[in-house]
Amino acid sequence: MAGALMLIAGFAPRANAQLIAYFNFEGPPTPPYPVNMMSDVPPGFVSTTLITNYTTANISAGPGIPLNVAPGDVDPNLTSLGLRKSSLNNGRDFDIQLFSAQGFFQNMTLSFATNGNGNGFTSVQLSYSTNGGATFTAGPIAPLTQQPQIVSLAVPVGANNAPLLVLRFDFSGGQSSGNDLQTIVDNIQINGTIVPEPTTIAGGLLGVLGLCWFQRRRLICCVRLRRT
Repeated sequence: MAGALMLIAGFAPRANAQLIAYFNFEGPPTPPYPVNMMSDVPPGFVSTTLITNYTTANISAGPGIPLNVAPGDVDPNLTSLGLRKSSLNNGRDFDIQLFSAQGFFQNMTLSFATNGNGNGFTSVQLSYSTNGGATFTAGPIAPLTQQPQIVSLAVPVGANNAPLLVLRFDFSGGQSSGNDLQTIVDNIQINGTIVPEPTTIAGGLLGVLGLCWFQRRRLICCVRLRRT
């Protein structure tokens, strides 16, 4: 029984830091967009889609940015999400749904690589929803230098363990209605802690405990038979 208890301690739920979702925009385009808006699995954990109300005609494929590339990403770094006519798309949303049955995700950060042409967006804000996108709570804001950079935004703790979690980022400060490539975004990462499903672990532990109890009873019976 002591061995079983030691096994229970060893297999108790542990939180693991992990790449939850990753978008590198490589691969076949996701209609109606000219780039792939699906998350890359692996190296990411969740299969989801980047959803946006940015004017479709103002989105194009840009060159890849060799920053914030996830470990284990084997795709060529050739493509980024290109944004044009920034002044006409201030405040447009980019949503990432991270739905899970029991709210597995916590202690998260959202990061991405970006570059600009000098007339694109000047800031980005992160928001989150815990009710599937019905309402959002505003989070941190970061400046965009319009030079190659990695932007990292900490997801507020109110998003932790939300089964109907949606992360949203939107850009502001767009300065031009021109058709040049004004801001590009690449290699979006959502990193954080994935909490193992308690029912799965509990089921495994009960099985181990039952096996240990059976072996203990069998050993006791054998000892008694030898004594007689």
